[in-house]
Amino acid sequence: MRFDLIPNFNPGETIPWDQALSMLREQTSLAEAAGFTTAWFTEHHFAHNGYMNAPPNPIQMCTHIAAHCQKIRVGTCPIVLPDWHPLRVAEDIAMLDNMTLGRVDFGVAKGINERATIQFNKNADRRDNSKAMRLYLESLEIILKAWTNEAFTHKGEFYEFPVPGWQETNRFFQPLDPRYHAEDGEYTAMYVHPRPFQQAHPPVWLMSNAPPTFEMAGSKGYGVISMSSAPKRTLACWDPYREALSKARGFEAIRGEGVGVCTAFYVGESMEEAERTIRPAINAYYEFLGGSRPAGEWTKNGYLDLGEEMTATDNNDDWFDFLNKRGIIVVGSIEYVIEKFSQSQQTFGLDHLVLMQQYTGVPYSKILASWDRLCEHVVPHFGTQSISQKRDTANA
Repeated sequence: MRFDLIPNFNPGETIPWDQALSMLREQTSLAEAAGFTTAWFTEHHFAHNGYMNAPPNPIQMCTHIAAHCQKIRVGTCPIVLPDWHPLRVAEDIAMLDNMTLGRVDFGVAKGINERATIQFNKNADRRDNSKAMRLYLESLEIILKAWTNEAFTHKGEFYEFPVPGWQETNRFFQPLDPRYHAEDGEYTAMYVHPRPFQQAHPPVWLMSNAPPTFEMAGSKGYGVISMSSAPKRTLACWDPYREALSKARGFEAIRGEGVGVCTAFYVGESMEEAERTIRPAINAYYEFLGGSRPAGEWTKNGYLDLGEEMTATDNNDDWFDFLNKRGIIVVGSIEYVIEKFSQSQQTFGLDHLVLMQQYTGVPYSKILASWDRLCEHVVPHFGTQSISQKRDTANA
């Protein structure tokens, strides 16, 4: 199984960022020593109360961690593309890919409806979800074209490159290259540098729980990372992905290949200690989420499996018990965590875990102890190579 991580960034409390960075480095170093593949870094802004105290710039965060680690890959989880200028993203990720000699995973998403998006780009306002999706897909198209075309041009709904009407006056570009300039000096195509280190570019990962996104990603050979959900809901995304990926590649993909699941976990000293430590944080977080969506998709009903009905027991359960017994979060003893990961592996082919511990009110010493128990006892039970990594190693 492939193991990745999103290091704990101390949500819920505003601490000096030099301390937060030290914690992020410490957790990533543990994961690197245990053979994890990628450390992923999220993007959040304007956390005045410290709750979403994530790094605001995942590219910058990846650069910092990669400079302190020698082997582990770094990934953006995600770059919220509608809030960025796509050519800046193309340049910065390609530069990072060269700095790390190809240790970059490029994760992107449209983003959720929150106050931050419109501050960067009025076209990114998620209250018009269709428009935001079109902007997201056009931005990704631009980035991939910029990485793979020597003479890059683009004309779409939101962007046109080069911007029409620029006449070249810089003498250092004389004589004018006909690939990039018309005879009268008009700028007609662009060279975006640097080129990525990886050929043809870093792996693309979409962050989504929507079946249509999975199908589209499979048809293009992208990976997808989703938040943990019930088995049938997971397969409703994975099966269209597998079909599309198999068709695109011309040979049968294995279920679980190319897809990862982001799962909140905690490995405790015992079941009792794990539940006692994490239950309050889970209950507070999901109670908050459940009231934040006007359509109610983040209430308990949104976490039921396909065809499953809410029972009286489900209604009476707190969020911790409701989620943990379904494996949507995995919190317990070493033996319990191994058992739950094994069940997911056997039930629907789980082969790639992105693990995180973003719990408010939990001491960092306990977060670190959980990582230690995971790396020492859980990870060796499974090994650290995914299906595709094993295949690539065998074919090398």
